[in-house]
Amino acid sequence: MDSGHGHHAHHHHHGHDRHGAKQPERFDPARAALLDDPKRLEYMPPAKIFELLDAPSGGIVVDFGTGTGTFAIPLAENRPDLTIVALDEQPEMLKMLRAKPEAAKLPNLKPVLNEEARPYAGKVDRVLAINVLHELGDDAMKEIAALLKPDGAILFVDWNSDVERPVGPPRDHTYGVAEAIRRVESFGFRAETLAPLPYHYVIRAKRAWTAR
Repeated sequence: MDSGHGHHAHHHHHGHDRHGAKQPERFDPARAALLDDPKRLEYMPPAKIFELLDAPSGGIVVDFGTGTGTFAIPLAENRPDLTIVALDEQPEMLKMLRAKPEAAKLPNLKPVLNEEARPYAGKVDRVLAINVLHELGDDAMKEIAALLKPDGAILFVDWNSDVERPVGPPRDHTYGVAEAIRRVESFGFRAETLAPLPYHYVIRAKRAWTAR
């Protein structure tokens, strides 16, 4: 059972190139109900994740691979000062997000398809990447890098293959912490680990090519 949030956040107009991704197949939108399973919030508390995201006042945050907005919606509610770009490659996911009554009431929540994210290039303060690292192909990592401001940061929260867990994708489809850091740093980021969640590691990544 995969109760993954980032069902794979990556696109190509001519089909899906998963080159470099650890998990072989995309998350199936038919299983989207799993994304909103309330049990997940016990081991992935949104408040804790938002605290670690540490978004600056008035900033732009991209929820990369937002799915049905499980985290984007509460973030937009908690932080009316932020613009939350709920990014997904699958139109059917964004359709489900828009159909949620609370989503319609949030003027600061912007559901956007990956391929339409260009206006945000270089403008994003924080990228929230929940359960997507193991599904990201190389092009998607470059897409994230292109979104970030020079001093922006990405928060990767993903299934940790170093721990036994009763939920999530098989361990051979996910990364351990050292492997995750290597993957992130291979794209020119500098990564630091933050306090982990029960089944997830938490990594903050910034561009290595800017002054601290």
